[in-house]
Amino acid sequence: MCLIDEPKIIPFDLWNLKSVRISDPEKLKNKTMKNTFRLLAILVTITFSAKAQEPIWISNSEVKEVKIYQTGAMVSRTAKATLNPGLQEVVLDGLSPYINPQSIILKGTGDATILAVSFQQNYLTEQKKSKEIIHLEEDLDSLNNRLQQIKNRNVVLTEAQNLLLANKAIGGATNGVVVDELELVLDYFLKKMNELKEEQLASVGKEKKLNDQIKKLQQQLNVIRQKQQQSTGNIIVRVNVNSKTNSNFEFSYVIGTNVSWYPFYDIKVKDVNSPAELVYKAKVSQSTGEDWNQVKIGLSTGNPSIGNDRPQMVPWFLNFYAPMYQLQGVRRDKQQMEQAPMMSSGEMANDNSKKEMTTIPVMMNENQLSTSFDIQGAYSIPSDGQEYQVEVQKFTLKSTYNYVGLPKLDGDAFLTASVTGWEELSLSPGGANVYFDGAFVGESFINPAETSDTLEISLGRDKRIVMKREKLKDISGNKFFGGNKERTLAFDISVKNGKKEAVTMVLYDQVPLSNQKDIEVKIEEMSGAQYNSETGEIKWTLTLAPGETVKKRLAFKVKYPKDKQIMGL
Repeated sequence: MCLIDEPKIIPFDLWNLKSVRISDPEKLKNKTMKNTFRLLAILVTITFSAKAQEPIWISNSEVKEVKIYQTGAMVSRTAKATLNPGLQEVVLDGLSPYINPQSIILKGTGDATILAVSFQQNYLTEQKKSKEIIHLEEDLDSLNNRLQQIKNRNVVLTEAQNLLLANKAIGGATNGVVVDELELVLDYFLKKMNELKEEQLASVGKEKKLNDQIKKLQQQLNVIRQKQQQSTGNIIVRVNVNSKTNSNFEFSYVIGTNVSWYPFYDIKVKDVNSPAELVYKAKVSQSTGEDWNQVKIGLSTGNPSIGNDRPQMVPWFLNFYAPMYQLQGVRRDKQQMEQAPMMSSGEMANDNSKKEMTTIPVMMNENQLSTSFDIQGAYSIPSDGQEYQVEVQKFTLKSTYNYVGLPKLDGDAFLTASVTGWEELSLSPGGANVYFDGAFVGESFINPAETSDTLEISLGRDKRIVMKREKLKDISGNKFFGGNKERTLAFDISVKNGKKEAVTMVLYDQVPLSNQKDIEVKIEEMSGAQYNSETGEIKWTLTLAPGETVKKRLAFKVKYPKDKQIMGL
């Protein structure tokens, strides 16, 4: 098949009698007969050509591949049809109503020519019910049946009570009642009435619970039904068939809404002697109106709805600031300019004072490059709006493990993994579940745009490393010198390794910083720590043998005017 333009009707003069002279009847007769046969032939041709064949409806086109963008998707399908000679319409039915008509690409095989391809929504054929809707409807029917049974039972119980009350008379008008008989009848009446009342009360409670469940199910069903559009999409293909042929169609289209994916990760660490494993996953959801059953999936970080044209810069003009008191004069000048006669283009070009000021453009930088992943295996993603996990890739990353302690803030040591080489993996920002030794230890977040070349991941607390930070009272205190006050703070920090193996630990503390010239901070002792003068961070790197205890001391002095107070000290 080949794609050609629509056939055009060329006007012509059927009779062409201008050259025939009326005075020559024989020629007129011959010319008339020729034109009559010509007209009949044309009419027959038009009749056969315009004879409308019944459209061929194809509802079982097969999804071959779906490329899912972070917003939108491109679906590739195939379909088969047997075409008869002449003009023929093929309707590819049961597609998503959210197809972008401009994105449709179609080609086919066979002795035919494609004349036109169009898209329309079909409101006469509803979408197939999703599995979730079918299950909810079945549950709703079951609950309604149970509710009706309870209501029927309540009617029986009420009738039984009425019957019991209607027959409570004992004996006749002239006959007395033996006391023993009266007691037996009374016991029976009370027992039976009590049983009926209790059963009816229990039925009322069951009925209320069922009504609540039915109400919730109905609300959930209404929400899902509202999300699922009742129309479908049709791609209509007009073809001119030369001879009866078996055709294979391949077509694709873009769905720009109701489908998306986002990344998330599993970070798994077996032990401190093993590298970290990063599992790149995707959570995919779609409610496009078409189910994708066991199809090849591709993921892309791109977005087909974003234009690929580069932005254009416009001139950036500078002007003097106009004070508020000049605004009235500016308005008068503008009013005078509006009332002035129109100038010629040459005059306007030489008078820049009457140009409108150009707004400074805001530059928006969009990264048009994207990363695509071809997913191994086939996946099923129904059109129910639920999230489905798709495994993208697995990576083994170089990792070093350290314990980190911040005894000023927390008494526990934290095992951390420093992962390198991840920046070469084309990762996207996303949440991460962290596992250590097969157990879930917490959540993290990976943001390649903000993270350095080393990614630090906290793997949890280790209670076997004990830390303590104590303030030394005999060293800490206040002193006065003239108009100044000096305050000394000193701390002893101890770390004990209760593990059976040696550990490497990074220990942190801090010294306050001053942004006032009257406040001076001086470190008295820091036991060989590294000091960051910009952040005030104190850092020790320790190696502790099994059972070993290490102590470090931090002392600093703060000097400030004695008639003032310092916040945060």
